[in-house]
Order: sequence, then structure tokens, then C-alpha cells
Amino acid sequence: MCLDNNRICFVIPNFVTFSTGGAEIQVHYLTQAFLDRGWTVEVVCAGLGHEKEIRQSSFFNRKIQYHYYRKRSIRICEFWDVLKVLKKTNSFYYYQRTDFALTASTYWYTRKKGKNMIFALAGDSDAQRNKYSMYFKQYSYTNFLKKWIRKADFFLLDRLIEWAKKRVDKVVCQNQFQLQAYESDFNRKGIIIPNSFSLLKEVNESKEKVILWVGNNTLVKQAHLFVELAKKFEIYRDWNFVMLGSACDSFLTEDTPHNLSVLGSVSYQEANQWFARARVYVNTSLNEGMPNTFIQSWFFSTLILSLNVDPDHVFSREHMGFCFQGDLVRMEECLLAIMAGMDVSQQVLKGSAYFNMQFNLAHNVDKLIDYMSLA
Repeated sequence: MCLDNNRICFVIPNFVTFSTGGAEIQVHYLTQAFLDRGWTVEVVCAGLGHEKEIRQSSFFNRKIQYHYYRKRSIRICEFWDVLKVLKKTNSFYYYQRTDFALTASTYWYTRKKGKNMIFALAGDSDAQRNKYSMYFKQYSYTNFLKKWIRKADFFLLDRLIEWAKKRVDKVVCQNQFQLQAYESDFNRKGIIIPNSFSLLKEVNESKEKVILWVGNNTLVKQAHLFVELAKKFEIYRDWNFVMLGSACDSFLTEDTPHNLSVLGSVSYQEANQWFARARVYVNTSLNEGMPNTFIQSWFFSTLILSLNVDPDHVFSREHMGFCFQGDLVRMEECLLAIMAGMDVSQQVLKGSAYFNMQFNLAHNVDKLIDYMSLA
């Protein structure tokens, strides 16, 4: 690849994360990997008004040129804000992840300027049509005007995003489902490049009787199910349930069982410490792509219990953990058996081997660069 073209801009709603955001962490890994390879790196993100916080973050890198726009409550309005900021950039490749209006802004800009865009899916819903209109159905409104403003916003957002998704040349998927769904809905073929994991700092790995849950404050995570799960195991006083992430904001400590620690948003380093300590990681999401938390679990030899999410059948066929197809009772029974001493060493070993095969950062960056350079 020509050295003059070794300039890449990452376009994402929230780049510098203060907790455990999967998409942001993945982009962070990529920015560092491209810098290490001698590339010029830019980042466009919603940081206007938060510059001081970003500079103080451990994820901030002075070698990166940041360009900020202002996050808006009416998300369709961000199309013009992002487009304006993109005009200040000077990259050859534009890697855009987590859609909103950013996908359309980036596609419009790269098409007009003769640049190269890579759209990277952050989750399974990114591969399907009417994504935000479907999200709208999960919300409840008491104010009629606010309801219809949001409905119109999401409808227009879907139309704008889908216009871009049908035209973008290069698409990066996390799993086979995304690859097939994207081609079916948008008539575009992509490539599978799994998420990666890189240990930023060494952690002390010593397993304890900890059952971990990590997630943000979105309905799809179904955080309340983990609280209910903890309540059913209160009598097992030697086991501790731990919740991390912004989803914790929805729960008051007086409403949680004594065996549950609700820690809230923590640094990525602290989250890794908990994965190193936990024997079991529980995922209650309705759907996800390939969660970062699965990759962290496999790296730290933590057994995964997933209520619904089974990317590329890693649980149902490959037995790298357990998936219960939405059956919470079966999940409870499995957890009880684990507490009673059920042997899960084979599942843990298979997960660790899968990590070594799929989620190596250097290998995945090589694959991405090769894909980007294709005509």
C-alpha cells in the first residue's frame, strides 16, 4: 500500500469511553494498532463541550487528531454536524462504526471527495432494515408531542442510514449472521473480521466465586433479569453476583439482594480485573453481535452463560459455554449445577482455544488493511 495513503479516520459517536463500551473499545484498539504501524490517525466523535474530560481520559492519545461534533437529542440533525466536521479531516480511509446519522454523513463525504469508506457493524441490528423504528417500539412516552418527534426522527434516520448502507463498498461484519443479513437486506457483500482483544495492563488472575454481568443502560441488555437471578440465589452466601456498567443506574441498592454488588460504570481496566476474578459471566441480552464481554470471558477463562445470544453457534454447536434460547429457568438450573460443582473445564478450554484462533488483534488488523486496499 502506498505510504501516502496511510491515513485513516475513525468516525464513531463516542470514542473515548469511561466504562465498558464495546464499539468504542474496539475502535480504541484499532487506533493504537494503526499508530503502531506508522499510520496517521484521526477520530471524529461527539465530544464538543467535553474536551477537558476527553484529554484527562486514559484512552486519550496525543498522536491522534480529534475532531468533535455536538451530540443532539434529535439524531437526524447530526447528519449536517458530522458532515461539517468531516470537511476538516484529511484521511484516505474512513472507518465508520455504530451508525446513527454518521453512516450517511461519512458515505456522502467519501463519495464526493473520492475517499474510501469502510462500514463496520457494531451489532446484529446494524445488518437489518428499520433498525431505529424497531427501537422506537420499545420506548414509552407520556408526552404526545415528544413521542411523535422521536418517531419522525427515527423514521427519517432509518431512511437516511439505509440509503448509505445500500451503497457503501466495504462492509465489515462480526459474524456469519450479520454477513448474510446485510447482503439480504442491503444487497452488499461484506467480510467477517471478528472483534479483537488486547490487555492494556496486566491483571491478577485468581478465580473466586463471582458471577459477573456487564452492560449499558439499554433495554436490549435486560439487566433486570440478572437482578432477578441474584435474588433466587440469595441462600448461597459464598457466591457473589456483581453488576458493572451504566445499566446499574437503573437500580437502587435498597432494591437489590444482599448477594448482589451493583458497582456501576468502571474503567475498562477494572472491568478486566472482574473478568479475571469471575468464574461465571452471565449475558441476558435479547440480541448482540459478538459481544466484547464474550471475548474477555474467553481470554480470562471465565465460563459464559448466555440467555439468548449465540453468535455463529459457538455455544449450541461448539460448546464454548452455554446458551439457553431465552429459557431463564434452564439458565437457573445450569447455574445451580455449577455452584454444586459441575465440571465445566471442557467449555472453558474450548473458549480459550477459540480466543487464540479468532481474536488476535495483529492478525485482524492485517486482514482489515488487506480488505481496505482492495480496488
